[in-house]
Amino acid sequence: MKHTFGNTIIINLGGSVIVPEDINIKLLSRWREFIQKYAKKHTFVIVVGGGKLARKYQESARAIRAITVKEGDWLGIFATRVNAKLVQTVFGKLAASEIIDNAEKLGVLSAPVTIACGWEPGSSTDLISARIAKYYGVPEIVMAGKPAYVFSKNPDQFVDARPFAKLSWAEYWKLIPHKWEPGVSVPIDPVCAKFSKVNKLSAIVVDGRNINNIEYLLQGEECEGTIVI
Repeated sequence: MKHTFGNTIIINLGGSVIVPEDINIKLLSRWREFIQKYAKKHTFVIVVGGGKLARKYQESARAIRAITVKEGDWLGIFATRVNAKLVQTVFGKLAASEIIDNAEKLGVLSAPVTIACGWEPGSSTDLISARIAKYYGVPEIVMAGKPAYVFSKNPDQFVDARPFAKLSWAEYWKLIPHKWEPGVSVPIDPVCAKFSKVNKLSAIVVDGRNINNIEYLLQGEECEGTIVI
């Protein structure tokens, strides 16, 4: 897969990438170095997910009582805020001083990097990334989570799972559950998929742990990943 980017790049950085169990300090450091390298050529908006931390909170609450979908969403949102603050702090002066935690904070991108997190119940940070892309007129979002591709099946469960280099939104829709649930684990959540299709946005699924591959992507070179258009 190859892709050409404009000036502004929207990256949805999976929470489980940077905090799989403990905080992945080495990977966070590599992300900082990578963004710093390209910050003169591009402006970045990094939307940080809740990942494993969000799921731990949600699972713990459900173990005690039956929580509502909205309650599960809010636990996830606050997990994204903690993770986003960590990333903002790690990036230091590269990052804008204010984290985008609601739509009213969208404005001029004055820093090399702007950090965002979850806003409201009803979806994951996938949708936030798509909404930010639409606001700034950016035609694509980079989904830097754990999957290296969109697969035909769950590759952790099926050895015959096939990776895709390119899919339409209609083709992607056939591969995922259509109902939103807090903590759902898919490359792109169904709410984001609907929004992106309607607004003619593309999503590029890559492994957020493979910085070398993401660098190939930004350079317009052949790389591993799936583009959904």
